[in-house]
Amino acid sequence: MTKFDYSRPAATAKRLLDRFGQAGAMSRSTPGGYDPETGPTDPVELQSPCTVALLEFDNRQIDGELVKIGDRRALIAPDATFEPDAGDVLAVASEVLQVVRNRPLKPAGVIVLHDCIVRAS
Repeated sequence: MTKFDYSRPAATAKRLLDRFGQAGAMSRSTPGGYDPETGPTDPVELQSPCTVALLEFDNRQIDGELVKIGDRRALIAPDATFEPDAGDVLAVASEVLQVVRNRPLKPAGVIVLHDCIVRAS
């Protein structure tokens, strides 16, 4: 039995996001370490360009806990240098949004797209 090749659906998702989405950038601040000779080191800021489509949630999807009024759904292409995680910042056009949750679509371990809940910072 042949396994399904998920690289084609991932490429299709990327192509659709390129066509109908917009450019964005993700950033993550990681805590600095400790160097015994010099002391604490500065935090490291990771940044990655990404392609994203921002969507609104239906009123029935807003539960007041995980999804709040004003939250949006961000579909992010899988070509970013790191996976979005809670607390990461997503900048799209003039908006700055914080990732609340990422639920990647990854059948058979191949990421097709990242389905994130984002909230205005």
